[in-house]
Amino acid sequence: MMRTGAIVLSLLMTLSAQAAPIENSDGFWSAWSDATFARAAREKKFVIVSLQSWWCRWCHVMNRDTWADPEVRSILKDRFIPVYVDQDSRLDISQRYERWGWPATIIFGPDGVEIAKLRGFYSPQFFKPILTATIEDPSPVVYPDAGGAERARTLTAGLTDAQRDEILGFIDQAWDAQHSGWSKSKFVDGAMLIWALQRARQGDATNAARIRKVLSLMAGNMVDTTTGALDHVNLKPDWSEPAREFPMFAQEAGLGAFARAWTIFGDPAYRLAADRIYGFLKNTMSAPGGGFYTSMGMSEGEPGVDRRQYARETAQAIAAVLAYFDATGAVDARELAVGAARWALANRALPGGGFRHAEQDEGGPYLADNVEMAKALLALHRSTGERQWLTHAQAAADFIARTFIDPATGGFVASASPDAQQLTKPIKQREDNVTAVRMFNLLSSYTGDSSYREIAEAGMGYLTSPAILDAFGFLPDVLLAEDELRNEPVHITVVGARDDPRSAALYRAALAYPLVNKRAEWWDKREGKLANPDVDYPDFPDGPAAFACTSTFCSYPVTQPADIAAQLDSLKRARKN
Repeated sequence: MMRTGAIVLSLLMTLSAQAAPIENSDGFWSAWSDATFARAAREKKFVIVSLQSWWCRWCHVMNRDTWADPEVRSILKDRFIPVYVDQDSRLDISQRYERWGWPATIIFGPDGVEIAKLRGFYSPQFFKPILTATIEDPSPVVYPDAGGAERARTLTAGLTDAQRDEILGFIDQAWDAQHSGWSKSKFVDGAMLIWALQRARQGDATNAARIRKVLSLMAGNMVDTTTGALDHVNLKPDWSEPAREFPMFAQEAGLGAFARAWTIFGDPAYRLAADRIYGFLKNTMSAPGGGFYTSMGMSEGEPGVDRRQYARETAQAIAAVLAYFDATGAVDARELAVGAARWALANRALPGGGFRHAEQDEGGPYLADNVEMAKALLALHRSTGERQWLTHAQAAADFIARTFIDPATGGFVASASPDAQQLTKPIKQREDNVTAVRMFNLLSSYTGDSSYREIAEAGMGYLTSPAILDAFGFLPDVLLAEDELRNEPVHITVVGARDDPRSAALYRAALAYPLVNKRAEWWDKREGKLANPDVDYPDFPDGPAAFACTSTFCSYPVTQPADIAAQLDSLKRARKN
């Protein structure tokens, strides 16, 4: 028993040296493992788990004020095994409990049964009574079911009119008319920003005005003046207190939104914000050997940059800098993305086309790493026009299809293996399911492979089930997935030699078109047929030309880059039933 404990402690000390900054010189924290739960059963102790993040302000406050409190430790000493989990490194555990905030505190009985889940920071004053109450009455707390039952696998391209109207109504009612923003809490929500920008591009004056207000407030209040990093949350409804927490998902959301907004509205403030976030990714978050670091925290404890490198966060950074490249033409951004992708393929690739999270995964592989990498690789194919990246994207997608699809529902499970012996029911994380549906749908357009479209439709069937629609009201990401399934991507193909500057100029203009559901291709006939030769492009003797197409129609040859956007705007892309 002592030997097992020494091994666990050794593993934990190694983990702590690489994970979020936390003091464990006294061995207070144990590691999440089946061995820890087995020990709890033997010793008839509760397991109390703290899920934390490097960049999380209140995680550090709770470590300082609550977990270190002598009276709290006295209660824990004889009846509890405290377990520390860095949620950035263990996505299986993180995504199971993400609705409980960071920090999240989960209490298990000696038999491994969940007893209670606590959201966010608890001071010693409120934490101690919970611990004593758990000892006195370890009955599991019954929490209301967040969603309805998962529906059996079905293929669908969208929501019902009533479902769509309900989501749209919820988003509209969430608008904070006094301070601007969708809700009183000011979070950076990538799907909301994309959806609103897309509505603005399509002529929705109300959402155009709203997204401009939000982006202007974000640019003025949430882009750090020293580093250029984008805060993921503002603590005050009036945008006056940025949290100084900078996870990678916020950088992807913000850089993509500001870059596309600049092309839509031409506001120099949006370009400046995009430049600053890109500078942060390039100068602070890019690792010397390739790839990207994970996050940065500058609030409580000022932990600084988390220099671990995960496939998920590297993929998010790739997608972000490619959105910046597409909008601005900054070649160094494209090269930064290419270098990061090569690093991921060399250092995070698994046999069969997939990706692991870190150098060694304790609970993976995870859907999040693989779907983000597939999305990023497909974006690289778009931004470079090079076919090697489409091949890698297909390999990652095929790995996802073999590894993560639940055949009963069509949804995607978060992890390929259970996160603990007693937690055997797999979870499905909504945002990753949306990303998977959107990625498979776009991949089907690039490749012409109908099996990818079927996977996307089955995934959409899961997203329109009670498990999702009954659990969440704010669903701009589901609206995005539906829009992309119901409408063909804007499709622009440049036919011309790669070494012809006129071809390059046309392709630059195609990339700058700001809709995200976009199929941009560069066909140099010397390279053979396109991956999906669904259009028979005519010969154009006067040099390179671009063609804007749907499944039934192509424009006349476009030879001037300035004319491409108008041709794409004129396409009617609704799919025929």
